Amino acid sequence: MKSDIHKELARFKKLDTIPGLPEDLEIAIKTFIEQTVIIGEYGLETMPGEYVEKLLMVLVKYPKYDALTKELIYILRNQ
Repeated sequence: MKSDIHKELARFKKLDTIPGLPEDLEIAIKTFIEQTVIIGEYGLETMPGEYVEKLLMVLVKYPKYDALTKELIYILRNQ
């Protein structure tokens, strides 16, 4: 992965969740963001699949976020 991509990933540290999310979804998103920052800061190539799996497993519980779930699945399939 290019160093400029790692710099962009490290900037995820500034992100936060939107108010009003279900608690389990908020935790899954924050954990995913934390892992993204780690990838950026340490120049890693990948994220352990468990973090993506957990995020998707929580997202599918909430039909309101189907568009996000589908977008993440699309991204994963096209990597």
